[in-house]
Amino acid sequence: MLYGVLIGIAAIAPGLSGGTIAIALGFYEDLLRAVGNLLTDFKKNALYLLPFGAGGMASVAALSVVISFLFSRYPLPSNMLFIGFILGTLPFITGKLRSNLKGLVSHIFTALLFFILVLIPLFLKPAGISEISSSEALSGGPKTMLLLVLLGVIIAAALVIPGLSGTMILSAMGFYKTLLLIASTFVTALAGLDFSAAFRQMIFILPLVIGVLLGIFLTARFISLLFEKVPAYVYSAVLGLILATPFVMLADIRKSDFSVFTISAGAAALAAGLLLVRKLGDMD
Repeated sequence: MLYGVLIGIAAIAPGLSGGTIAIALGFYEDLLRAVGNLLTDFKKNALYLLPFGAGGMASVAALSVVISFLFSRYPLPSNMLFIGFILGTLPFITGKLRSNLKGLVSHIFTALLFFILVLIPLFLKPAGISEISSSEALSGGPKTMLLLVLLGVIIAAALVIPGLSGTMILSAMGFYKTLLLIASTFVTALAGLDFSAAFRQMIFILPLVIGVLLGIFLTARFISLLFEKVPAYVYSAVLGLILATPFVMLADIRKSDFSVFTISAGAAALAAGLLLVRKLGDMD
């Protein structure tokens, strides 16, 4: 369940990848296999996936309320904590690479290619899309439902594909804060026993969940095949993605966010993130 909590954090925290977290903690391939073969042996795989799902949903519900507050009030320390999570996965990735490494130049090229791919959205972020316009796009109707299913597929692909951050893609499209607001509004309404307000958010949440489930099944088998055929190249790609992610997360930090306090708190948060991932890796 704790692993599921971390995957849930990765699903909503800017720059993080659920697949990368799962790889670093050593359960990614088992998780992928269980999702891909869910219908083949439903009871066994469903029981394996249940605690991950419970932990993930719990963390998304809890953090959707607080994460926007943390990133808006304390952007540097918050980002440094998650960068610590990301960089803490490097020993696992490099260990996997060393055990599978053949053809050093081709693996360096693969890592460099995916490093560049992660940075591309920083330069292609649509200037004309704002959170206001994306809120208007989610105003209801069939088009909204289809759009939410598509966004769910994007989120699912980011959860399954190591190194790919769904929040980064959603931010570039202008929908990240809007979806975070929907989730936090739903949780706040439930906590306040305002079931009518919670039900109104379900109009948006249900098609999003359908898209997530659809995307997971579509992506899991393909990624599982890559791990079977070319595992070393997958880890090379993930290495490039991991190294690029801190640049993405720090890209929107303003000069005014830097102070003696925030830099000190950021250093402490970075160390805490590194230590937590190290401890979780040792538990596996």
